[in-house]
Amino acid sequence: MAVSLNPYLKEKLEQAQRLQGELEAILNQRYQLEVTLKETEKSLQELDKLDDDAPIYKSVGTLLVRVKSKDEIKKELEDSKEMIELRLKTVLKQQELLEKKLKEIQEEFSRYGGGAPST
Repeated sequence: MAVSLNPYLKEKLEQAQRLQGELEAILNQRYQLEVTLKETEKSLQELDKLDDDAPIYKSVGTLLVRVKSKDEIKKELEDSKEMIELRLKTVLKQQELLEKKLKEIQEEFSRYGGGAPST
């Protein structure tokens, strides 16, 4: 037996499904940023273990290119880390907002006796 929703609740259900898709995409971005951040932090740790005159190479496409100085690559990695952290904060804020909107829709369904939407 199919349940018929009024147009308002039907729209809210569709909105919840869209939000769930957006949330999944944001969670994927968050995971990728967290992995990249950990890799960058690990690279900085390993860099600190090297002597100042040790040869250092970085990947540029399919090539490994020698870096001029340890300080140069350290600055590059620190800048990269800062950008990743900033992007991660933005993604976390987006995640928080999407979760809040989904919760509001679920509460609305509960008020109307429709239960939580299954997304």
